[in-house]
Amino acid sequence: MNYWLDLFTGTTWNEFRTSGSTISGFRKRMRNVASKVQPGDILLCYLTGVMRWVGALEVVRATDDQSKIWADESFPVRFEVKPLVQLDPELGVPMAELEGKVAFYSDPKDRGKFKGFVRMSPNRFANPDDGKLILSLIRQAQTTPVARPVDPKKLARKPLYTAEQRKGKTTIATKVSVPESDETEERTSQTTASTEPEATATTRHTEIQYNLLALGVDMGFDLWVARNDRSKKWQGKTLGELPRMVTELPTQFNEATNRTIELIDVLWLKGN
Repeated sequence: MNYWLDLFTGTTWNEFRTSGSTISGFRKRMRNVASKVQPGDILLCYLTGVMRWVGALEVVRATDDQSKIWADESFPVRFEVKPLVQLDPELGVPMAELEGKVAFYSDPKDRGKFKGFVRMSPNRFANPDDGKLILSLIRQAQTTPVARPVDPKKLARKPLYTAEQRKGKTTIATKVSVPESDETEERTSQTTASTEPEATATTRHTEIQYNLLALGVDMGFDLWVARNDRSKKWQGKTLGELPRMVTELPTQFNEATNRTIELIDVLWLKGN
């Protein structure tokens, strides 16, 4: 038996449960990887954005079922599954509880990126003991639930966005995916949030971002730093709190474009 990662957003998790929780699906490009999933394997369900482990599904069989389950994408590579555990996002197991206990989150340096493990699914757990640990934590969360608030905006994130595309002289609507920011660690309690200092990033990347932002200030521009980098620090200064830093970008673009631009490391802005 193997353990596999099964990624959901808050939206697709809700749609999966509303449909009866019997069919889980993956994108067409993952067909070759999915062909290695066997009956009896366990899919461990992870909510991106809010960073919670929320379920475990036992694979029954591959299926050609293509009934409408998800509103924004079909996820055509499908498996019939038997739910073992299903949790509401507020009751899910925070990723923070796995630090130092699993191969993809062995130390604080893995925070946010998790060695790339949570960027696609299905993705097999290289170490079965990691899967066993997560399953046990999910079961424990079911028997002794602990409610932790989640960000409703992150929970409502859509997997795809509608944008306009030009084909000759015709403009058509098309679905596009948007790159994910590296996930940032949530606080596990109000006490932690009030007492634990922000982690200080000391990477060369952060140093260069800081210098570009400082240069932008000197030239009289407003500033933007990638949303997932705003809490990083250089020489004691938080990037997102530098002078002339804006909290929102100009909104002349569509939603998909804005979400992509928000992840650019540094922007200098003049008006709009």
